Amino acid sequence: MKDADRSRSRAATAIPVAALALSLPFIASPAAGASPQQPGSAVAKAAPAAGKGRPVTDPRIIALEKKQEVLDKVAGQITEGLSESDRARIPGFTEIEVDPDHNSLRLHWKGSLPQRVQRVLAHLPKGVTASVLPARYSKADLHAARNKLLLGGKPVNLRVAGVSTPIRINSIGGAVGGSGLDITYADAPGPNLAAARDPLAPAARKDRSREVKALTDRLTGINTTASYKAPPAEVTTPTAPARRPAPASPNVGVTNRQHDAAPWTGGSGLKNPTGGICSSGFGVKNYKGVNMLTTAAHCNGNDGLWRTYLGGDAVGSSDGLAISMTDDVQGIDLPKPQLSGALYDGTAMRSDYYAKPVNGWGHNNVGDYVCEDGANGGVHCNVQISKTDVGVTGENGVYRPITDLAYATSLTSDGIAGVNGDSGAPAVAVKSNETNVRL
Repeated sequence: MKDADRSRSRAATAIPVAALALSLPFIASPAAGASPQQPGSAVAKAAPAAGKGRPVTDPRIIALEKKQEVLDKVAGQITEGLSESDRARIPGFTEIEVDPDHNSLRLHWKGSLPQRVQRVLAHLPKGVTASVLPARYSKADLHAARNKLLLGGKPVNLRVAGVSTPIRINSIGGAVGGSGLDITYADAPGPNLAAARDPLAPAARKDRSREVKALTDRLTGINTTASYKAPPAEVTTPTAPARRPAPASPNVGVTNRQHDAAPWTGGSGLKNPTGGICSSGFGVKNYKGVNMLTTAAHCNGNDGLWRTYLGGDAVGSSDGLAISMTDDVQGIDLPKPQLSGALYDGTAMRSDYYAKPVNGWGHNNVGDYVCEDGANGGVHCNVQISKTDVGVTGENGVYRPITDLAYATSLTSDGIAGVNGDSGAPAVAVKSNETNVRL
């Protein structure tokens, strides 16, 4: 797998696919419930295209998508449809991995399997195999240990003998196999204070990590690993796309990713209230049943008016109410509340309307291949989920307790998972018929 900073060359991207369903009063609006276009609208939007935006002819990729659909369905039966974090409610459960490359499942479990799970494994679909691996700790054990490192919902600062500055925890998550907690840390006392390089020599860093591990072992009462990861340097929201968009469509009124219009489509370019570029996410309904458009909370800057990136047309406004900093999700109120129920597809520079309908939502499993659909980078597929249910401290210093991490792989055509300006973008799994996506 390829892992690097959030940069144009290659990026590691945290993809909280199920965050909307978990914590916010939002309900995804699939294509079946899309708002109709208002009569008399001058905006021309074709029906969402089937398979034109991301043509896949590689039989290996097509086969992987089909296998993943089946594996995720079985995983959902084993996990009872629970979210990545709520699976801690299943006694003994630690983690489940899907492996589309080998059409198999790996189930990490502490103790004996319940009869319910045994029945699922005894009736696997044709060609699917599964293995059960013993885990030292269950997800519930790992949550209990993790919580000993939190105070007021945030990681505590650690104090190591002989070090004047506190040790800052950047991330906490259970090891996939259930061997303990994986912790990353930095010496900086707060966000955005990272040095250009590790201030310690390799031998000194190894000793420091050993000291941090000893401390977190003692505080949590279980086995931990501690590795240094400098806090990311402050990321300035780009004020221009990474690549110049293609010229506007000669067809008057035709919308595209950088110049969207109602009914609004996810994955479009937004100019935030302070002028930077971010991505729209999914069309959703709030708890009152009112349509909204999501984006990343850290993109918000000052509450105010959001506009289309090109053209500067008003999209809607944010007032600090429909927001979850811990999920990094912001809702945008829409004066024109119609939603297309679709997501833009293809590159960031397309000047025509290529989109695919959303047909549902689902939870992530370790090993899933997903696509990131950003306004600044376009669609990047075969990005693989490497961990779920990880607590991460973001660039703005806000702790996000439930994050799934994904990385570009050798199957990602350009080696990029996401770029600056993709913040807020949807992360989706593509169905094998190439016509629909799901959260």
